[in-house]
Amino acid sequence: MYLRIPADLPLQSASGSPEQGRSATTQTLREATTTDTPQNQGKSASHAYKKNGPRLAHRKSRNGCQRCRARRVKCDEARPVCRDCHRHGVACVYDRSEGQPHTAQTKSQRSSPHPDRSKIVLAGSHETATAGATTAPCSCLQWESGYQAYTELRLLHHFTIGTSLTFPGAHLQSIKDCWSIEVPKLAFVYRPLLYAIFAISALHLYRSKSNETDLIGVRAVYLERALRDHRVCVGSMGTRIADAACFTCILLLIDAFASLQDRPLESYRPPIEWMQLVRGSVSVFDAALSAIQESKSARIFSIIRSSPSFTNQIFTVGTCDCRHFSHLLPSEGFGEGDGEQLLSPKLEVYRSTVAYINSVWLAIEAQEHPAMICRRLMVFPLIVSQDFLKLIQEMEDRALVILAHYFALSATLTDIWWVGHTAHREVLAIARTVSAQWVTSMSWPLTTAASHCRICTQS
Repeated sequence: MYLRIPADLPLQSASGSPEQGRSATTQTLREATTTDTPQNQGKSASHAYKKNGPRLAHRKSRNGCQRCRARRVKCDEARPVCRDCHRHGVACVYDRSEGQPHTAQTKSQRSSPHPDRSKIVLAGSHETATAGATTAPCSCLQWESGYQAYTELRLLHHFTIGTSLTFPGAHLQSIKDCWSIEVPKLAFVYRPLLYAIFAISALHLYRSKSNETDLIGVRAVYLERALRDHRVCVGSMGTRIADAACFTCILLLIDAFASLQDRPLESYRPPIEWMQLVRGSVSVFDAALSAIQESKSARIFSIIRSSPSFTNQIFTVGTCDCRHFSHLLPSEGFGEGDGEQLLSPKLEVYRSTVAYINSVWLAIEAQEHPAMICRRLMVFPLIVSQDFLKLIQEMEDRALVILAHYFALSATLTDIWWVGHTAHREVLAIARTVSAQWVTSMSWPLTTAASHCRICTQS
């Protein structure tokens, strides 16, 4: 667009300088091409700045959302949706981990009937894990529509109607109601418990329907969240979360025992990690129980009151000897000639361990309910001394044989999904590991495990 300057336009005032004349000309041109409003003048200046001004440098987003990194713009990393994605109305995907990430659905996930379930995570941050224990249920979690919400609803539903019925002591109505009704309520105000529920439910679904292999990844995600957030929360144990923390520990212990079915056994090593995990939970229970000792409404007390030591004193360690398994001790007969003295410091370690195995065997012979037998077997790492754990860690033959007898007792519970074929796998692996002089002592564990193994009985 060309503008014609009138010939009679004064280029210089009578009393002004040439510079003032040029200034007047510039002002006239500006007035001819713009309106007189300050708003439009501001818009013009802003437009010129955006068009011609240089792009300012910024620190690159290493943990920003996928879209901001692709556009090479600064991401404010707000969760669950950053500022730019919110402004453009697009999906905000955080695919790089820092603290506790949040992953929203991408367009490809919405169009795909089978999204990558192993990448499902929940909103929130590592720093707010403790706060999640005391917030209201609605603000504790930030749900996303789509597959994640569906999966979590499915897992919670399955826990209440299926998984909770398989736990130790669930044959009692009070324990059954506690796990299926009260524990989910506690989970709404204690995020680690909710994560643990999702993890154990996903594992149970996978064991029940092995064709749904994606559940392995789902379980791994929630288990990692449960462990990490639980570790943070128990550091500041309070009355409100103490009850839920106890149930979280129990779920994590059951999950750990269920995982024994999948551990590699080619070069046998005892399950020390599981045993140490069980022993380490004692400190959490002690802290939690001390925090709620005055509370009569704590749900964990219903679990404690129904434990075997409270219900039947006949089969406790203090009233049992090693009668049925005395041949495992270094005494006349089998133990003779193995180089160990009767007064060896190991003797009492072996005796107390064998006595507990004998007490479990007596309970099985008395046809105690399998759910109660599970509880006896689960606390085995707590009953035995730390010295026994050291002996099996050092691969002592006698300690390994005693451990094989313990696993053989769990063979009677092979129909319980989280026990499964662990007994047969562990006993066979120990039999391949111990020296030849212990072959005779391994006959009972091998026979017992094989007789209850579904694979062996079907073949």
